Amino acid sequence: MRNVYTKLSTLIASALFLFALNSFSQPVIGFQSAITGLSNPVDIVNAGDSKLYIVQQNGLIKLWDGTALSTFLDVSSVITPSPGGEQGLLSIAFHPSYTANGYFFVWYTNSTGAVTLARYKRNATDINKADLASGLVLLSIAKPGSPYFTNHNGAKLNFGPDGYLYVGTGDGGSGGDPFNNAQNGASLLGKMLRLDVNSFATAAPFYDIPPTNPFQTAGDGIADEIFDFGLRNAWRWSFDRATGDMWIGDVGQSAWEEVNYVPAGTTSGLNFGWNCREGLHAYGAGCAGSFTNPIFEYNHTNATGGFAITGGYVYRGPDQPALTGYYITADYISGNIWVMKPNGSGGAISNLQTGSAVGSIASFGEGVDGTLYAIQRPTGTVYKVIVTNVLPVIFSDIAVNHFFDYNDIHWTTATEVNTRKFNVEYSTDNLHFFVIAEVAASGNSNGSVYTYHHVISSVSKGYYRIAAIDNNAAIKYSSIVAVPANSKQIKIYPTLLATKDLKLDLPFLVNKLQIIGMDGRVVYEKDLRNILGTVSIQLPIYTKGLYVVKITGDNNYSRKEKIIVQ
Repeated sequence: MRNVYTKLSTLIASALFLFALNSFSQPVIGFQSAITGLSNPVDIVNAGDSKLYIVQQNGLIKLWDGTALSTFLDVSSVITPSPGGEQGLLSIAFHPSYTANGYFFVWYTNSTGAVTLARYKRNATDINKADLASGLVLLSIAKPGSPYFTNHNGAKLNFGPDGYLYVGTGDGGSGGDPFNNAQNGASLLGKMLRLDVNSFATAAPFYDIPPTNPFQTAGDGIADEIFDFGLRNAWRWSFDRATGDMWIGDVGQSAWEEVNYVPAGTTSGLNFGWNCREGLHAYGAGCAGSFTNPIFEYNHTNATGGFAITGGYVYRGPDQPALTGYYITADYISGNIWVMKPNGSGGAISNLQTGSAVGSIASFGEGVDGTLYAIQRPTGTVYKVIVTNVLPVIFSDIAVNHFFDYNDIHWTTATEVNTRKFNVEYSTDNLHFFVIAEVAASGNSNGSVYTYHHVISSVSKGYYRIAAIDNNAAIKYSSIVAVPANSKQIKIYPTLLATKDLKLDLPFLVNKLQIIGMDGRVVYEKDLRNILGTVSIQLPIYTKGLYVVKITGDNNYSRKEKIIVQ
C-alpha cells in the first residue's frame, strides 16, 4: 500500500537522514541564431580572440569576425573525396600560444579513409588566412575493414590545461568493434591520446610523448600515445576551462549513450569499458576488467533519451549566470538536451529538456569569453546557447526515513510556479532511476512539504530523487539522497513475559501501544506520544496466553510483535 501525505506539520529530525540541497534553480536552455550560411558545419572554436573558426566537413574552415564569414583554410584536396556521413574535415584546435607562434591542428579522414592529424600555420602576412603549404601530417591511422569502415572516426581535438594535445579517436567503425580496437593497447583507435606537439618538429617524429603518459614501459604492448582506453566514438568532448575536468560524450552502440567524467588530477590510464560494456551494461558476452563508470547514461528512446550523443561543455560564459557550472549535452537524433552537475557520489544531478526547437546539434563550442555555441549541421546554423527560463521550483531539502520494510521520503519546496506534479524516483545503483509514484503539486507558490511512503523490503542501499515537472513538460531533478545504512526499527522485548514487564526501544516518535488478544479485542492501550528511547511498561494482563503488541504512528506506521504472557 502506498500513501501520499502533503503539508506535514512536523518533520522529526531524530528519525531522518537529512540531505541538505543547494537551493539553485535549474535553467531552461534556448537557442539564439548567431551565424548562418554554412555547409555541414561540425566544429566551432576560438583562437584566443573574439573570432570564431567553424569547421565544415567539405574541407573548409570558415572564420567569423563578428560580421561576415571568410575562408581561413581549404584542405578539400587532402580529405576523403565527396565527404559525407562521418568523414571529411572534423575538428580543429589552436595551440595555446597561437597568437605568438601561429600553429594549429586539424583532424580529418584522408583520401584512403585514414584518420589524420595534421599541423598548419597561420599565413605570415594575413592573420585571417592559413598557409596551406605549411601543412604537415603528424599522425595517420588506417581504418580497419575491407573495404575500410567509414564510420567511428572520433574527431575532437583539444589542448588540455597541461599544454598537451588530446585526441579522441573512434574504434575504427562497423558495429560492435569487430577488431577489438578499443581494448587493444597496440591500436590507437578507441582511445584518448595525449601528444606533446610543442617542439614543432619539421622531421619525424613530429611529436613527443609526454613524460607522464601512463603506458611507457618497454615491451608492455601498449602504445605510448595512449592516455585512456575503451571509447567507442568520442565524437565530442571537452575540458572545463575553470577546473580542468574532462567531460566525454561517447556515442553508444545499440542501447546506451554515455557521458564520462574525469575530474582534474585523476590518475590516467582509465578504461571506459567499450566494447566489454556499453555504458554500465555488459555488451555481448561482456568481459572482465577494471572499468571507469560513466557519470550519466541514457537509453535509446526518443521520449527521454536518444540515439547519438553530442558531448558539450561546462558553461563558464559571462551572460547566462543561471547556467554557470552546468554541463550541457544533447542528442543529435532526438533533440533532447541535458543540463547536469556531478552529484558527488558517482552520478549526476540532471535536468532533461525535451522538445527543443533546435535539433541535429552536431557540436558545441566556446567563444574566448566562454560564450557557448551550438551547431545545427543540416541547416548550417550556429546558435548561441541562452537561458530562456529558470525552472520555477526550488527544492530546499529532501530526506529519507528508513524503516524495516518501507522508506518515508520527505521533500520540501521553497517556491513553486507552474509546477504540475512530482515524480518520486528510486534507484539501487545511483544511475538508473525509475518512477515509483506521482504526487500532485500543491499549487502553493510559497512552496510545500511532501512525503511519500515507499513499501519495500529491507535493502542495504538505495537512492531517491524527486523530479519536478511543470505544465510545459520541463523537468527539474532534486539532488539524490541515499537510504541510511541503519534501519530505524522499534524493538519489542522480551517476547516471553514472566513478570509482565514489557520493554520498548523507540528510536522515533509514535502514537500509541495496543495489546490485542487472540480474539481480536484490544485488552490494553497506552499513549506513547512525546516518548523516545527505552520504555518499560508493566502490563495489567492477568490471563496467560498469546497476545499481539501493536505500535502505531504517523504516516500509517505500524509495528507488530507476538508475545507470550506466562
